[in-house]
Amino acid sequence: MSYKLRPLSKYFGVELVGFDARRDAGGTALLDLLLKHQLLLLRDQDLTAAELVEVGRGMGPILPFLLSNYRHPEFNEILVTSNEKVNGKPIGVARVGNFWHSDSSYIANPANTTLLHSIKVPPTGGDTLFASMYLALDELSPELRETLEGRTAVHTIRKRYKVTAQDVGQSLREIDDRLKLTIPDVTHPVVRKHPLTGRPALYMSEGYTLSFEGMSWEESQEMLERLHAHATREHAIYRHHWRVGDILIWDNPSLIHAAMASDPEIPRTMHRLSIESGVTR
Repeated sequence: MSYKLRPLSKYFGVELVGFDARRDAGGTALLDLLLKHQLLLLRDQDLTAAELVEVGRGMGPILPFLLSNYRHPEFNEILVTSNEKVNGKPIGVARVGNFWHSDSSYIANPANTTLLHSIKVPPTGGDTLFASMYLALDELSPELRETLEGRTAVHTIRKRYKVTAQDVGQSLREIDDRLKLTIPDVTHPVVRKHPLTGRPALYMSEGYTLSFEGMSWEESQEMLERLHAHATREHAIYRHHWRVGDILIWDNPSLIHAAMASDPEIPRTMHRLSIESGVTR
């Protein structure tokens, strides 16, 4: 092995020191490491968009993004997140994921893996926070875990939808009803087994989880707040400060994350891939 592993935090995550994605990303090496460590950091990766797509394909089929207006002009697999403009038009979605969530949990088969490659980053701000949902489950009281085992929760994108120009003239109810049809709410187990390993994790987030099966609305909101506070305790969080050329690869079934705000006047551009899930065991 031509690289070394350096822990990112006490509970999860490693930096692959000396890893060259062009040279070392073949086979199942990255996926095997990801399933073991949940979060991988690759520094100083000067990859083209085409090379990033090849790295992603090596980990599994790439999922298309809902935000089709912000796909890379040459590679539809890549979502561009950026506050930059060209000829007055945004080249990417400026703000995405500024809340705790697991990527695409609002669809029936969520993405297992996300890859994010930093192209331009500000000197301060724009960090990304991660918390392990394996740890969150392991540190639940036996009584609370028993309450959650076998229960499902509703996940929806409607909690985070922002009104756009196409919505002018529609009531909030009409917008909500349209979203229910185009991106229907889904349910997932609150204690969910990893699709590839079978290991159970707490599977909920303040961003996309709406309610819990068998609980009233008030009980659901109280439980959501309680579990969110538990999962995001300070000792459980890894905070990543980005450098140009970083690639972060994370395991969505076992992590939640949140993007921190950055100065909108300082360029920040990222290329993102989502990798398809397997079949839940």
